[in-house]
Amino acid sequence: MNRAMSSSSKSILLLYLLFLFTNYAKCEWFSSLSQMEDLVHDEIDLLSSLRDYINAEETKIMKIKRLAEEYQQISESARTNIDEYLGHPVNQYRLVKRLASEWSEMEDLVMEDVTPVFLTNLSTKRANFPNEDDVKGSAQAIIRLQETYRLKTHDLVQGIIKGIQANQSLTADDCYDIGRTAYLEQDFYHCALWMNEVSNMPENGYIRITRFDVLDHLSYCMAQQGNIERAYEMTSEMIEIDPTHPRIVANHKHYRTLLGARKKGDDGDPSTESGAMLTRNPAAYPEFNRYERLCRLEQNKIPKRIEKKLKCYYWTNNNHPRLILQPTKLEELWHSPHLVRFHDVITDKEVEEIKAVAKPRLNRATVQNPSTGKLEHAHYRVSKSAWLSDSESPAVARVCQRISDITGLSMETAEQLQIANYGVGGQYEPHYDFARESDAGKFEEELGNRIATFLIYLTDVENGGSTVFLHPGIAVRPIRGSAAFWYNLYPSGEGDLRTRHAACPVLTGVKWVSNKWIHERDQEFHRKCALNKNSDNRMF
Repeated sequence: MNRAMSSSSKSILLLYLLFLFTNYAKCEWFSSLSQMEDLVHDEIDLLSSLRDYINAEETKIMKIKRLAEEYQQISESARTNIDEYLGHPVNQYRLVKRLASEWSEMEDLVMEDVTPVFLTNLSTKRANFPNEDDVKGSAQAIIRLQETYRLKTHDLVQGIIKGIQANQSLTADDCYDIGRTAYLEQDFYHCALWMNEVSNMPENGYIRITRFDVLDHLSYCMAQQGNIERAYEMTSEMIEIDPTHPRIVANHKHYRTLLGARKKGDDGDPSTESGAMLTRNPAAYPEFNRYERLCRLEQNKIPKRIEKKLKCYYWTNNNHPRLILQPTKLEELWHSPHLVRFHDVITDKEVEEIKAVAKPRLNRATVQNPSTGKLEHAHYRVSKSAWLSDSESPAVARVCQRISDITGLSMETAEQLQIANYGVGGQYEPHYDFARESDAGKFEEELGNRIATFLIYLTDVENGGSTVFLHPGIAVRPIRGSAAFWYNLYPSGEGDLRTRHAACPVLTGVKWVSNKWIHERDQEFHRKCALNKNSDNRMF
């Protein structure tokens, strides 16, 4: 027996024992050697069942012990530096997968003869464990990182990203689940990449899947990619495994027909050759290609003619009383629209205090649907956020006052300080911070539109996580304690379309940011309207 005996099996065994001893009591076994011989055989059978039960229990304990030691190793490694551990997407995926499903398997193993303390503890904790939606989201994040940063699938399987090794590698079942996620979203390119990895793994590493399952997905992906010959070969192998499977038999016949037509040259599609290699699905919009290239820092070189105009200096905001003795370090990132970075705008102590207040209140970040005006979750914004008012923490009050001092803008109509923590492959795809005329969810008149954004980086990020501006074509790397600042509106009040920006997926590391969205109203004497509609969008 490979698995522990179930509760029903043990019940049958106990009933069998009870039946034997009850009948033995009614008979005089000692008066007949023939009957005693039956007892010997019964005992032999009983001991055989008992040995099976002991072997099953030992197997169960060995498996539990092995899993416990494996989890303990991972846990100890994570405990030494949780931020570093959670900063690697493979560790993130495995954590979500482990808590969503593998601990359920552990529960099944220990359900028999287990102490109530463990079950009670596990049941209590499982209420807060990830679910299958979390596993799916983590798989999507792995694919997103793979696509954005052009990561090799085999390296991901081994837990290697940019030379950084994870505490663990992905199993065959993990790779299958990631490929299956891509398949369900009709992303046949990535589905094929992941199913190929599973196909090249030893079958004894499969737990919940079979080679037939893998080939079933892979053959269809190959066909969708135009590699009919490979799809035909795979369905041939599947027919050897199950010759009567009607769908596979039909697919095999269909692929054979396509190959026959192709040899005759009448398939009508010269672009799909039998030896075609997998090709990446082209992005639907050029903007997205630009976004991904910026995230990979492939287009982050500032032209010389512009670079020589950019300066770094100490900023006192026209000798503001609180900045005279301790001016802020200002770095110009782009001239028009005017993008700047302020350095050392928040202390380490303030960062930790703000994070501690925000952590218990983090909820999945929402976006405003431009068509309906309603706030909703979206796949293109993967993070959790919390909103903090000045009264909730002295650190929040100090930071918000500092933002006002540095920018010279009033905080009266500004939104509360938003704290955001990005999750597995966390990102926010290209967007504007201001509301456009066509948007259904405009801001209230007494607030006005979002005139400016002050984005504070609370952590460094090992790889990825840059804020990219699509029009200038620059990427702002997260630097702990620094803040990016820009005006979303021209002095005329019109939205500056050049401020379209995005938060790149976090590849490795942990990303915390804080942003203050500042609104138009109450800025009349802080940022005057321009008489010229075409006045540039500068800070000074």
